[in-house]
Amino acid sequence: MIKLGIPSKESIKNDWELFWKRKKVSVSSNKKRMMKILDRYVNKKRVLDVGCGSGFFSKYFIERNCKVVSIDYSNEALKLTGKLNNKIMLIKGNILNLPLKEESFDFVFSDGLLEHYKNPKQILLEIKKILKSGGIISTFVPNKISYWFFVKHFKMKNIVEYRFSLNKLIEMHESTGLKPIGFGGLGVLPLRYSPEFLGKHFGRIIYTIAKKGEDD
Repeated sequence: MIKLGIPSKESIKNDWELFWKRKKVSVSSNKKRMMKILDRYVNKKRVLDVGCGSGFFSKYFIERNCKVVSIDYSNEALKLTGKLNNKIMLIKGNILNLPLKEESFDFVFSDGLLEHYKNPKQILLEIKKILKSGGIISTFVPNKISYWFFVKHFKMKNIVEYRFSLNKLIEMHESTGLKPIGFGGLGVLPLRYSPEFLGKHFGRIIYTIAKKGEDD
């Protein structure tokens, strides 16, 4: 494991060590939906998993023949990720302080990351630097309006979270010069079958797929 950078103020406030120590990882219906969205973009890419958490998606990228670098500041999260596959390169640190080489990744993935920062646009700007020209970033965050609003405080105690609307998420990517090429929502209901045509408005998770323009 490589240790670089220092924790952000938000990382210090949130009790991620306790969260990941207690976390039971399973393949939820939402994860299955997310994988279907990602499948068209990730085969044989150099991928950065920012805030890798349990490592579920780091393992998913490895299984798609990608070279994967996974970043988290939680020791417990990195332990979980490392147990899944020894081909994953682990970095302990904060995306805002890591000396990653510019234009070195084809694809950057974040799930459940931006909502824990007061200035998420700063993270997108850092990610844009390390994306190759034509590279893609996928961003998944909780929706401002969903059933998750009512259960979050029981599931994620001692974790600070700021919420997004889909329009806000899209506008934030555009404001950094990234070009949205896909967006939507998923998990309207906590069921295997969910009315996903309502996802953009009421999905538990909203997402944007954006591209770094060839002329950047």
